[in-house]
Amino acid sequence: MAETAQSSVDAPEEFARPLSRPYVPRLALAGGLVLTGVVLIMTVGVNRPGGEEPPPPAQPPPALAVPDQKPQQGVATPRAGLAAPPDRPTVSDEAELQTWAQRVAGKTRLSVTDLSAYGRAEMWLRRQKPGCHLSWATLAGVSHVEAAQGRPGPITLPADVWGKQAVRASGDGKQPDPKNLDDASFATARYLCSGGDDVATPAGWWKSMRVFNPAVPYVQDVFSAADAYADASVAP
Repeated sequence: MAETAQSSVDAPEEFARPLSRPYVPRLALAGGLVLTGVVLIMTVGVNRPGGEEPPPPAQPPPALAVPDQKPQQGVATPRAGLAAPPDRPTVSDEAELQTWAQRVAGKTRLSVTDLSAYGRAEMWLRRQKPGCHLSWATLAGVSHVEAAQGRPGPITLPADVWGKQAVRASGDGKQPDPKNLDDASFATARYLCSGGDDVATPAGWWKSMRVFNPAVPYVQDVFSAADAYADASVAP
């Protein structure tokens, strides 16, 4: 009985030994292989054949330089930009507007989206207020100054002005939206032409802009930007 008890207590030597150390380097080797595989997977497709590096992402073109002209009040008006296409009330003129906007965008470095909104406002005002002669370049100048003063995006009008001048630019029957670029540009154009003045003349342009913002430095900055965009749009 004593021998039997002793044999049941003593475990075989192969089960009594602790985990042998050769397992540790094996685990480290396996971990290294996994890490190497992850690195290879992450780098596949990054390097081009032949070791060429991928090209850097395209950078947007720099903004058009706007000289600070400081024009005297009522003496001159910004130059006229390349005119937007004729407004055709009974048929779609969207294709012509897009073609025009793309052409002007390449010269002024303004976006096609912005120019489409400014150009559409000019087109609509040409029919609604034919004696105003508002150019899209003035709207672009206002947007330029607003953005420089920390108010990018659609031009913001006072609530009472918006209530009088807001019209849906797309003509889709929906309510005009002050955050919609087309609606905001059209409402601004209507406001600038609401006094019945010819803004193609120095007196009319300055009067209209002083109603929009009475600060002379503000209007001078709009003049400089509008003139720069107009000049660029007709450049060869």
